[in-house]
Amino acid sequence: MGVGRLFCGCFLVIGIFSANAQTQLATFSSNKPDTVWKPEVFAYLRNTEFFHPAEEGRTRFGALIGARRSYYGSGGRTVELGGWVQQNFGTAPKLLPWVVLRQSGRWGQASFGSIADRSHGLPRQLINPDLRYAEPIVYGLSGLLGRGSFRADYWGEWLTAIDYGSPKKERIHAGVVLGWETPQAYLKAFLQYHHTGGQIDTSPEVDGNRLNGGAIARLRLGTAEVRLAHVLYADPLARFSPERRGNGTAADVTVRATSALRVEASYWRGRNFQAPLGQGLFQSRNPEDLGAWYAEDRRLVGLSLGWEGQSSLRIRAWYDLADRSLQPSVTWVRYVVLDPL
Repeated sequence: MGVGRLFCGCFLVIGIFSANAQTQLATFSSNKPDTVWKPEVFAYLRNTEFFHPAEEGRTRFGALIGARRSYYGSGGRTVELGGWVQQNFGTAPKLLPWVVLRQSGRWGQASFGSIADRSHGLPRQLINPDLRYAEPIVYGLSGLLGRGSFRADYWGEWLTAIDYGSPKKERIHAGVVLGWETPQAYLKAFLQYHHTGGQIDTSPEVDGNRLNGGAIARLRLGTAEVRLAHVLYADPLARFSPERRGNGTAADVTVRATSALRVEASYWRGRNFQAPLGQGLFQSRNPEDLGAWYAEDRRLVGLSLGWEGQSSLRIRAWYDLADRSLQPSVTWVRYVVLDPL
């Protein structure tokens, strides 16, 4: 972890003058390509000094470099083509094709192909932030339905596919987030479906189906924002652990201290809670090794500082009320679209 701290220090010095509390990440996830080729660079550093038994600390340091272009057809049809080269430092480069077929209409749009938004507007307890950098692009179906203040986001990601005799399980992650949203508030319900298995694989791993669901709400009051979430876990056949169900409650208050600085205080309590794609800190079992560790009741309080500018910087620390340990993390993000003209 010494090298990770060194990288952290370097990027803190670079980013402290131009950081943005994860707005750069949201821009990358939602950006639509232009009708001309424009080079894009997405650089990131995420360092977690986690000492928790359900999540080991790690440093992820790398960049995506690529270009994309949109082609508009008749009848609301759009095709996006391009590709990224991802370089996670310390590993071999990886090619990530970008192919999207999109149909837009009066009620919304449906897209087939590449998906860049790994969060889908879900509470942080359900999606590990590291996935955004470990696998920034996945493939499947996604879409948006909207009418007035009603909005529904849906997706289906094929995370692992198998051939006959494959030593792996297939993994599918699908879900929907729907409800009412205005600039000042929203109230939404969500459902996630996780499938692991397949009829033709030869892996001895456990297979089955699990669900996450719940509700989320947000209210903006001047320079403050309050977010509440209640999340549920269900494994009806107890295929993956003895716990058939669990739940958790989260509360976050964010204050815009200055035009640049954001301060966030958070609370989490989970009881037998699990999320297959979630961060280990919030769960009753280690999502990467369900038999390694178990804690029925999880309680955490958190504090985060974010600074806004031309790049994104966030410093966060979670305090475990049970074992009285501190779990800090630093995330830096920079997204640039170059205009050849």
